[in-house]
Amino acid sequence: MTSLLAIIRFEWNRTMTSGRIAWWVTLAAFPVVITSLVRWFTYEAVMRVPPDRMEEFLAAQQTAWSIVLYMLVPCVASAVGVLLSAAPAIAGELEQRSWVYMATRPNGIFWLMLGKYMVAVVWGASASIAGLTVAVPITGLDVATAFDLWFTLVRLCLLSCGSYAAVFMLIGAIIPHRAMVFCVAYTGVVEVVISMIPAVINRITVQYRLRSLFVSWTGAEEQLRNMPFFEYVFNEDGTMLQILWLLALTAVFLVTALVIAHRREFTAVAESDV
Repeated sequence: MTSLLAIIRFEWNRTMTSGRIAWWVTLAAFPVVITSLVRWFTYEAVMRVPPDRMEEFLAAQQTAWSIVLYMLVPCVASAVGVLLSAAPAIAGELEQRSWVYMATRPNGIFWLMLGKYMVAVVWGASASIAGLTVAVPITGLDVATAFDLWFTLVRLCLLSCGSYAAVFMLIGAIIPHRAMVFCVAYTGVVEVVISMIPAVINRITVQYRLRSLFVSWTGAEEQLRNMPFFEYVFNEDGTMLQILWLLALTAVFLVTALVIAHRREFTAVAESDV
């Protein structure tokens, strides 16, 4: 445990650079800026809603804001936040010539990978939740509805950061010198395209489980259940099952990354130089 705390402290101090702090602020500001722009451009349309349709409009507005913030924060900000720290976990050590030193320490690789994973999750989740906390009041929703939406998306942010950090660390362990490229490709192909395919294959993606939790916690399944396209893009088997799926996927990805890191012989030479 002392080794883990030392790794976490060291990695966290390494992230406290001007560039990393600026990127953290950018990630936190991303949902705030987009939410402000959407509110600004839809302000006149809101003012023209007839009083007799205001209740229907407010219900539709709540659903729309829920979807917008879900796409901005748990889907984009959280994934990008952990990508910057988790994907180059091994490549960074290889470039600094410190991998051999860690590999010769007792359980050095295990504590290194686990410490980097935890720092990536905290770094990504803190930026996402900070941006979400500022963005939700901008929507103009009433206090109770805004708090429910905020609490729902905070839970999704934590699950998203934990799951995506494990996925990106696994990709980084398999292809360390091209980790960032393959992580972006994985996100676009698997988590965006395959997760939306109405077939069984989409059920092994992180996005499918996050989406299922989102529609369950926000009550959106009542509106989506009757749409043929959405029949297979979210699951109605209960929130606990979805959480267990995400935790299981996270554990499998992280353990596999640790096993590969322990057993594989890495080289600091770029693939193009071999």
